[in-house]
Parts: sequence; structure tokens; C-alpha cells
Amino acid sequence: MNRLFTALSKYNRREQTILLVGALAVLLYLLWMAVLAPLKDKREQQIVTNASTAAALERVKVLTAKLKKAEADSRQQASGNSANISQMVDSTLQANGLRMSGFQPGTRGEARVRLDNVSYAAMMQWLYDLEYKHDVSIKDLSMAATTNPGEVTANIRLGKNG
Repeated sequence: MNRLFTALSKYNRREQTILLVGALAVLLYLLWMAVLAPLKDKREQQIVTNASTAAALERVKVLTAKLKKAEADSRQQASGNSANISQMVDSTLQANGLRMSGFQPGTRGEARVRLDNVSYAAMMQWLYDLEYKHDVSIKDLSMAATTNPGEVTANIRLGKNG
């Protein structure tokens, strides 16, 4: 520090003031260029990043709401399909003079039906009606003959189309 004062003492007051003001100006310029300008640029960049992240978050919220609604609709439709298929199976069985011995609703509009000791011809007519009149697919069918001629026991897995 003494060296600085001795170097400044060589100059008169006016020159000393000019040198100190110039040094202060250079110091402030270096502070601005080395610290404050990069911080300002970083802040502006962070503002842009935050805005784009907020926009992405809003898009995600909208997509999440759509996904939840679609899941709820599909659950509601699946439960509605189970109710629809069970009513349809019951009414079509009665229309064909058949009686089911077991019914098990499944997911996505599917159901399992068990028929014990029913007429083969009546069951085939019932299956035909389901497929061609009510748009129901037969996913799985297993039949076994009974001791009575013309009668069968059947396990059927049905699914509503569409």
C-alpha cells in the first residue's frame, strides 16, 4: 500500500484524482464484465427456461386429465358392457328356451356362461343369434355330450364386439 502512495505522490492533486477516478472506472468495468453481465444473462436464460418448463407442466396436466378421463370412461364402459352382456345373455337364453347354470362376468365386456344338459340344436340357435343378431363373439367354446341323446354341457366365453 505504501508503494501505491509513493507512486501517487509523484503527481499533483489533479493528476492523482484523474488516476484514482480512472482506476475506479476500470475496476467497475471489470466488475460489470466479469460478474454482473454473466449473471444478467444467466437470469434471463433462467426466466426463459422456467417459462418453457411451466408450459410443459401445463401440457402434462392437460394430458393427465385426458388420460384419467379415458381410464374412467373405459372402466365405466367395461362395467356397462358387463351389465349389457349379462342382460342380453339372459334374455336370449330365455328366448331360445335355455337355462344357464353359471355366469361369470369378465373384463372388457366378456363373460363366461355354463349350460348344463341343454338341447344341442337350441344352443346352436342361441349362439347363432348372439353372433349375428347381437354382435357378440364366441371367444371359447367347450362342449361335452351328456347321457341324454341330443343334449350337451357347454362352457362358453363370450365377448361383445366394438
